[in-house]
Amino acid sequence: MEEGIKDKVERLKLKAELFLENNIKTFIKTIQNDYYFCEILVVGDLYLYVKNFAGKRKGEKDQLIWSDISEIFEYVEKGK
Repeated sequence: MEEGIKDKVERLKLKAELFLENNIKTFIKTIQNDYYFCEILVVGDLYLYVKNFAGKRKGEKDQLIWSDISEIFEYVEKGK
């Protein structure tokens, strides 16, 4: 089970690095069902650092633990 989590975290990191390098706005969901509409600032070994551009956390910066992240997607604006 632990190896499955490590593999998932590595895939999430690779995706986050791609989004960071290409300035792609991001939607993140955690295992606690928290949502982040954000721009990725730093992809670290233990944490992902983001700045929120929408929602309740708009303008705030957050530090997310990799193992708490369940999904990372490219943010797509409604109507596009």
